[in-house]
Amino acid sequence: MADADLAFAPATEQLRLLEAGRISACDLLELYLDRVDRFNPTYNLVVAEDRDRARKTAAEIDRRRAEGRTLGPLAGLPITIKDSFEVTGMPTTCGLEQLRDHRPEADADAVALLREAGANIFGKTNLPAGASDWQSFNPVYGMSRNPWNPGHTVGGSSGGAAGAVSAGLTAFELGSDIGGSIRIPAHFCGVFGHKSTYGLVPLRGHIPPPPGMLSQPELGVAGPIARSAKDLALLLSIMGSPLPPARRESLRDFRIGVWMGDGAYRVDGAYRRALEDHIAALRKAGATIAEVSLPVDPQQSYETYLQVLFAIVGAPAPQEADAFERLADRDETGIAAKLARYMRSSLGDWFRLAEVRAQLFRSWAGFFQDYDVLLCPAVPVVAFEHMAEGSGVHSDQLFRRVSIDGQPAPYLDFTWQGLALVANLPATVMPTGRFVDGLPAGLQIIGPYGEDLTTIRFADLAAEAAGGFTPPPALR
Repeated sequence: MADADLAFAPATEQLRLLEAGRISACDLLELYLDRVDRFNPTYNLVVAEDRDRARKTAAEIDRRRAEGRTLGPLAGLPITIKDSFEVTGMPTTCGLEQLRDHRPEADADAVALLREAGANIFGKTNLPAGASDWQSFNPVYGMSRNPWNPGHTVGGSSGGAAGAVSAGLTAFELGSDIGGSIRIPAHFCGVFGHKSTYGLVPLRGHIPPPPGMLSQPELGVAGPIARSAKDLALLLSIMGSPLPPARRESLRDFRIGVWMGDGAYRVDGAYRRALEDHIAALRKAGATIAEVSLPVDPQQSYETYLQVLFAIVGAPAPQEADAFERLADRDETGIAAKLARYMRSSLGDWFRLAEVRAQLFRSWAGFFQDYDVLLCPAVPVVAFEHMAEGSGVHSDQLFRRVSIDGQPAPYLDFTWQGLALVANLPATVMPTGRFVDGLPAGLQIIGPYGEDLTTIRFADLAAEAAGGFTPPPALR
């Protein structure tokens, strides 16, 4: 296998080659380190490294494998980790100047599980400051660039992670998602990303919240980013609690709903056509797909998600609410006033939201009695050109605009990514093999609570039938 083919191979294929003795852990690590040296200066995806430790670990894995010792299920895979997760031996900054020199004394829990399984961590990947943007730039490490077009963003907040997987700089990645932060970068970079069921994967050691805190915020989850759906399933089995098997094993047996939005849930026409082409190919392959209505009021779901999210964001940072209030008179969209109000949610508001969400949970559970998965866009657009104004805090993003069918639309649009988040549902984004102006078009697959393997299995079958990951031409 040529080096480029090996670099872009799924993690499960790399493991097969390692276990068969066809490649060594040392050689695989050096392949990725060489690619980082060649390509990272252009794309700025990997921002910290611990090569000495990684080389010692790879040599030890090769020695133990040669002796016939029992090894972990990920033994020898060289990986990077999003810089919001604490990793010993390297700084964990979350892109924040005040954490530039933060060196944790212990791995984040999810990182520890990967390391115990034999993954060989050699680097950290870039993200927005405070993990709070849909681009990946910060004052510590600068801007990351998309492997499909360096003039466009990798997304955020797991942007460096998805970019590194897409660019063939790592075997797989660990991301996190409270506002689409796994799924948006996966869509923008043309890889697989899984937002897990809330609470499935441990988040202790993730920033935010600040270092040392033990509680897990509402909505926030961790999950894998990879080049195949089979990789996602393997990684989730290592990081998460035991899961029920996928509901279906063949594409023909899946009960599939599709919803392309209305009202606030907008999608650019070219992106929509790319998804519809992929869905048509699935139908041709034998899938039964029905256009459906949501089991919840889409606008209520959206507003509930916004209020929960910005109550979480605003509680430790009241100055953000003040900033939005100061901008409200200049904001024709009304977003500034709304978010300032949501950031000041009271305990009574929080209890009311808990009841609204409980009703949403029940409605989605009813929907998934009739359907196994819901297909929809990941966000309204494909990867856009860099917008680096401001520090990256939410109030600095207020006046940014994306283009939907040639018309400016608010950057702070949380519709599509909030559907699964507010209801604690698992959601997988997969590459479709379709492109808009040379940029990947990803499909979001939402599934029933606690049934993560159902969306992942569907993604695997859909990729086989209608197209999935392809490497960026410039990185071959």
